Amino acid sequence: MTRQIAKRVIEDRFPAEQERVVASGLARALLLIAIIATIIPPGYLAYIGSYVALIAAIIAVVTCGWREKPVLLHPTSLAILASIALICGTLPWVYHAPQDLLAPVLILPMLTTIALGLLARPAGRVPRPTTFAFICLAGSFIALVGGAYEHFVLGLYRPGLGNNPIHYSTLAAMSGCLALVGMISSSARWRYVFLCGPVLGLACAIIADSRGPMLGALVMSAFGLVMLTIWLWRETMFRIALLVISAIAAGAVAYLMQSGSDRVASVVQSGLNLFTFTGSPDDIRAAFYASAFEILQTSPLVGLGLGQIMVPFEELFPDFVIALGRFDNLHADWANFAAMAGIVGLIAWVLLLVSPMLLLLDRAARQDRSTVLGTTVLATGQLVMGVSNATFGILPQTMMFAVAAGYFLAWMRPRSAQMHTPLRD
Repeated sequence: MTRQIAKRVIEDRFPAEQERVVASGLARALLLIAIIATIIPPGYLAYIGSYVALIAAIIAVVTCGWREKPVLLHPTSLAILASIALICGTLPWVYHAPQDLLAPVLILPMLTTIALGLLARPAGRVPRPTTFAFICLAGSFIALVGGAYEHFVLGLYRPGLGNNPIHYSTLAAMSGCLALVGMISSSARWRYVFLCGPVLGLACAIIADSRGPMLGALVMSAFGLVMLTIWLWRETMFRIALLVISAIAAGAVAYLMQSGSDRVASVVQSGLNLFTFTGSPDDIRAAFYASAFEILQTSPLVGLGLGQIMVPFEELFPDFVIALGRFDNLHADWANFAAMAGIVGLIAWVLLLVSPMLLLLDRAARQDRSTVLGTTVLATGQLVMGVSNATFGILPQTMMFAVAAGYFLAWMRPRSAQMHTPLRD
């Protein structure tokens, strides 16, 4: 009798245990696939990786969505959902053609952040920040090798590995600077290799001659290194490594400035002239932004809709259209959101930007230095590079932001219920 009871208990439990193991393995695989597919592929391959990550996110929602629905109430998730809802809410007021309906579609990939958060509990063990940092470091290294080959071997002036040079270098700069997370997530001496991440990202921006990503890499590096200095300054090895990396970066910039790259030399000056007409080629950007301000004056609350954002530009600056052809957006996140949805759109843009940092509302997240550093660098980089270039709405850039935010959401979810010191390898 006892044997029969024991047999029944084993038979009842084994299928459930087997199902749990399979679900855990699937969740871990989906999380890793999304991170690797988004961060590792450079250039044109980043689009393919983004679609792979989107498929992984859809599978995550289908398999875990209902059971893990409390994730939807997290401040990060609510900010993303509110942003999409705000853009959708403007459609009845601005709709003229089907193209206007694409406005919320452009930011729907941000739901990937929530999808990755759904995987935290089923996975049971989320990859450590050191693993995430290694992936980011590898992504920036691969991008630099490919870009250097195109530039120095094939003789291509502005490499992009099949992608727009600005987009190529934006992705490399973001992944390179996010690699700094590895400096604080591990206590091993070899962690200093992660300081190379920002250098690799900046090098990609320099050989691509893209000023926005250059500035973004510099600002992200500055924020990250200041935070690391506060935390690690007492370590002699850190001070030495910081000095060496700074010298390498300064030497590389000085060499390229002397080698005829006037765009590198003028990165600060051109940044100050973004909103003014100086008679330089940068006047096209000033025209874009003047158009955005014009839309905010004529339709301040809800803008004109995505299908009409270029109409004021073409009317105000017909010479640019004749000389350069038609453009499809205003080449800056704030300008695109303001033009398609007015003040409502700007609020939606801010909500997307701050969504990763809303993790820090939780006390446990504020004590986890990896999360503090990662979310700060992520939000800062997206803000700076979105001032002079479109990032939201460009699939690889949107997915880079969404997946990185989703990783930190997944990393902190099982930790937010209890207080502890930062985890280290």
